Amino acid sequence: MICSRSLTSLPFIVLASTVFAQDSRFSAEFSVEIESDFTFESDESDAELTDTFATIEGALGYQFTNQFSLQSTLVFEPVEDATNDRFFEDQGLYAEELFLEYDFGAASVAVGKFNPGFGFAWDIAPGVFGVDFAEDYEITERVGAAVTVPFSGIGGTHELSFYAFTTDRSFLSNSLITERGQLRLEDGGVSNTDGIESFVLSLAGSFGDTAYTFALQNQASGEGDAADQSGAVLGLVYLLNAGSKEIELLGEVAYFDEFDGTTDSATYATIGAAVPVGPVVLSAVLASRDFEGASADTLATVSAEWPLADNLGVSLAYRYGDEEGVKSQTLGALLAYEF
Repeated sequence: MICSRSLTSLPFIVLASTVFAQDSRFSAEFSVEIESDFTFESDESDAELTDTFATIEGALGYQFTNQFSLQSTLVFEPVEDATNDRFFEDQGLYAEELFLEYDFGAASVAVGKFNPGFGFAWDIAPGVFGVDFAEDYEITERVGAAVTVPFSGIGGTHELSFYAFTTDRSFLSNSLITERGQLRLEDGGVSNTDGIESFVLSLAGSFGDTAYTFALQNQASGEGDAADQSGAVLGLVYLLNAGSKEIELLGEVAYFDEFDGTTDSATYATIGAAVPVGPVVLSAVLASRDFEGASADTLATVSAEWPLADNLGVSLAYRYGDEEGVKSQTLGALLAYEF
């Protein structure tokens, strides 16, 4: 799923691209996404609404030397949940990442605000809604240090990464335009601790037609939490050559003990497939979310994506969700551009 940006920011994007083109030390990658979701049926009538919004993401970098750089990710998206029909409202701009990185060759070290790597279904599950459940365990906006060691073997390339962090409570945890509020220690939440007490250990890579990720985490309990959250995730992507078609298959399972600082465990599973049919890519995702002591949630999605031009595509999708006993059906349309 491509990250997004709003059309109102296009003048800024053009200007930024012009500036970066004048200095090879700068790098910039942007993605612009306009999405409209129509929940036409739900067991809760208040959830039947139309939500149209933009998601814009810019990855900006500055290379001081060949080894030393400053990296950042800026995001413009809704920072509040929709409670009524919404049309480009509640949009906020914030810095998701801002860190210094030094590449020693045999290893790289990053210090600052970053997103620790834990799983990949929350990013690459196919379709408009395929990432919805896996996004629950995505780890973002943490402050600390990370070490990554690349290596080769088993017929492929791999990276072993270790992240040590706490939650960002600086002014960067707030947002501009629509404020989401600066995070405080008393707000609680796992890894929201006074010091760096949380970690992720991740191994990711590929060999042949298979890409994988395996990671372990321990996020220390914050104020009001009952326990630390620990977890493990295993994800695989396999490219299946079926005649003239290349089918992408994805599977990921994540298990958590004391999920979200509670005393309950949680298990997430995501399976998905994407297959090209002429110029169209058809995809489907089936996901489950099982909290201890509660009935399992179910997500089923199908999508079709058409390319309109280089790096520009449109998608149509259907989503069925059974979440905490509430069944809903949603139609979605997505226009995405990246460069």
